[in-house]
Amino acid sequence: MAKKKNRRPNVSQETLERARAEMRGERTAPVMADSTGAVIATAPKAKVAPKRSGNLATRRIPSLEELRSEYGYVISDLRNLAILAVILLIAIAAAAILLPKPTG
Repeated sequence: MAKKKNRRPNVSQETLERARAEMRGERTAPVMADSTGAVIATAPKAKVAPKRSGNLATRRIPSLEELRSEYGYVISDLRNLAILAVILLIAIAAAAILLPKPTG
């Protein structure tokens, strides 16, 4: 029987609300409490501008020639790797044919 998947996050409701507020761009100051657990002071919510990342439409796509000049070593490494793989495959096949088979 498969394990039942718990879809609810394992965090408190207060933590979820604080995370949702941060995602919306609202930031709250931490609540201070004394040793008895009573709340000392709470700060008002401060609006923080949401972070903006670069838009895909504004990014420059490099040309094929630029990519070839910058990553030319990758092509040569892949070619050398393919040559080595073919040589090793031929060596394994030759060893399988030429070496005597054990009889049992």
